[in-house]
Amino acid sequence: MTEYRDMTTTRGFAPLIRRLRVSVGLTQEELAEKAGISVRTVSDIERGLRRSVYRDTAERLADALGLGEEGRPDFLAFARGRAGSIRSDPSLSFSDQIRTLFATVPPQPTRLIGREHEVDLLINAFGDRSIRLLTLTGPGGIGKTRVAAEAAARSQGMFRDGIFFLSLGSIDQPGRVIRLIARALGLVGIENATVTEIAEHVGEGQVLVVLDTFEHVLQAAVSLADLLSECNGLTLLVTSRESLHIRGEHVIPIPALELPDVGVTDLSTVASTALFLDRARAVKPDLSLDEKAARLLVDICRRLNGLPLAIELAASRIQHLPLVALSDQLESRLNVLTRGPADLPPRQRTMRDTLAWSHELLNPTEQSLFRAISVFSGGWTLKGATHVWGSTSPGRDILTTMSALVDKSLVVPAESEGPEPRYGMLDVIGEYATEQREKHGESQVLRRAHALFFLSLAERAEQELGGPAQETWYRNLLLEHDNLRKALRWAASQGETELGVRLAGALWQFWRTLGYYAEGRAWLNETLEAAPEAGTEFRAKAMWGAAWLAFHQDDLRMARTYSEQLLAITDENDRTIMRRNALTVKAMLHMAEGRFPAALVPLRRCVEICEMLGPSWHLATSKLNLALASMHTGHLKDVPRLLEAALDLYRAFGDERFVARARVYLAHLALLEGKTSEARRLFSEGVRLFSALEDHGGIAESLEGLAAVSASDLKMEASALLWGTATRLRESSTSKTLPFERALIDRWLDDAKASLGEDEWSSMLARGRALDIEDTMARVNAFD
Repeated sequence: MTEYRDMTTTRGFAPLIRRLRVSVGLTQEELAEKAGISVRTVSDIERGLRRSVYRDTAERLADALGLGEEGRPDFLAFARGRAGSIRSDPSLSFSDQIRTLFATVPPQPTRLIGREHEVDLLINAFGDRSIRLLTLTGPGGIGKTRVAAEAAARSQGMFRDGIFFLSLGSIDQPGRVIRLIARALGLVGIENATVTEIAEHVGEGQVLVVLDTFEHVLQAAVSLADLLSECNGLTLLVTSRESLHIRGEHVIPIPALELPDVGVTDLSTVASTALFLDRARAVKPDLSLDEKAARLLVDICRRLNGLPLAIELAASRIQHLPLVALSDQLESRLNVLTRGPADLPPRQRTMRDTLAWSHELLNPTEQSLFRAISVFSGGWTLKGATHVWGSTSPGRDILTTMSALVDKSLVVPAESEGPEPRYGMLDVIGEYATEQREKHGESQVLRRAHALFFLSLAERAEQELGGPAQETWYRNLLLEHDNLRKALRWAASQGETELGVRLAGALWQFWRTLGYYAEGRAWLNETLEAAPEAGTEFRAKAMWGAAWLAFHQDDLRMARTYSEQLLAITDENDRTIMRRNALTVKAMLHMAEGRFPAALVPLRRCVEICEMLGPSWHLATSKLNLALASMHTGHLKDVPRLLEAALDLYRAFGDERFVARARVYLAHLALLEGKTSEARRLFSEGVRLFSALEDHGGIAESLEGLAAVSASDLKMEASALLWGTATRLRESSTSKTLPFERALIDRWLDDAKASLGEDEWSSMLARGRALDIEDTMARVNAFD
């Protein structure tokens, strides 16, 4: 075989460039693109019309050819026309020179941040010779190449016969992968080397080959399996947006970078913000962060989902955009995340191009589902995706196609407490999918299908919230809260007024129970105002909810407005739940005004209506309300019977929340009757029951009752502590103590405040606000 020195000195630069280009599997056009030079320049060199090139061109060619540090000086010297300075060993064949040129991992221009765990994982795996194939997976821009390069560079001493780093980004045919591996390993004299020939060439050598960007040549995976079976000393490290799905493969998903918690001050210790700062200060060395700027940086990294490429592209904008402007611009991420370094492959210079590369590798069915799931917000289930996708692609295999998108790192399985799998998508990927959806003109039909699905879910949940599965349904609604909001926004923007009022009306109990009072009121008010012609049943339900949420926030004016509207659309002879609801709100307003005897009349009518309709959650609640009003009037004779009847019904329907509420009302009754030990036991039980349900309003009500019990027992400091903790819980859930609830306990609290004095009461109140529930209960028990 011709010696490398002889070839370079006797035959010139042309054959060297040609054979190096062929050895890495590039066409003239591909080499020109990677080097950032013209195709004409490459053609002239290979035809011998140019015997040397400028230093910049030589450097670009060396980078594009992936030359290692050991062979790079010789190449640069010869490319500049300085053959006499070549330091090649004349005893080496040209194939050995090729091995030298490719044996070094390309140096990285920036330091690696936040990937120590992944790099250590790879290095440990390299030490286990039973692991022969490692695949780094993840979406475009997650940093697979960077992790692979770092791990390979740190492992130089672990593979005695060399490490070869091969970029496959410019390869367009799977069949070229094995040829490229063969040439990199030194088999340049064989045009189409076989797996067997490569195995014979490698022998018992210990070699690591890094194959970067494999997702578009996945058909070559079978050849890799054959190669591994014949080359015992060969280890492959592959980066791909999709795993290879062959035996012996060890898949290592590369996650997004760690995100900072809200309020973190040392941003250099969190991977995502540390990366942003490092890259931003490379273009703006004087960048400094005050408290406001730090909060903006945290928000930016969180909105970019910790995706390294997105963070680096955003950081590069700091040279021209202040942080506040950059944060505003991220409303359209894909238009901001551009202008990546020129030495990156074109597909990685903008976020849109990175995602387009992945999108183009999908088949039409996968692309269709990719567009459909872009309508979701905060994740989705298979059931939801099936309904939405079915509006444009009925009868498709949802599980297989969704799995394919997961395999290709465009969709991620999400943690789910329920039996149904849940999926999600990085925000920037979702934005690209939305662009594709709009480009195909599918937004209207898909968004409507999305809204109808979540209307159906909300109305189904509404029927279950008073039953034994209520906690499961509350969790389901909470998981889908972003989707429910999105459906409401769509209905409002498209004039789908009846759909909007139905959805808001179905959700009001969810909003009340989980403390979303302000948000729920806003949606109910908006949808009612926009839907004056909606069906009476739907408007009545929404009015009922709007009245109750206003009532819970002590907005009696709005509660009265909706009460009057409810009464106006029902007749006094009606025996319907709608009429019962109208009378209930009317009675509660009487109670809020301290007119308790007046409340008894409508509440007794509510019980009569519900008893005629048969056992129901509404009957239980009507009895509960009547018992409460009776306590305020001092007529306690029927109260135990009413409360026990309500409790039995709640238990029968499996409503644990209202079981807890009924027991708290029994505690109030015990307190009124002077049975303080019984009252303390029942209120404490209320704290426990509502805590298990994560119902902050219920916990606060129970703590308020305990404060009254403590005051009645002359434990005034304990009373103030309890009231302070209850106040904090009320504020966190934006709920208020209802006036008639305060009326049951005011006299004891007034005694406690007067006994302690204003200053001591305020001091103990502040201490209680700073305590969590367990600490408060422990300190209160210590007073006993």
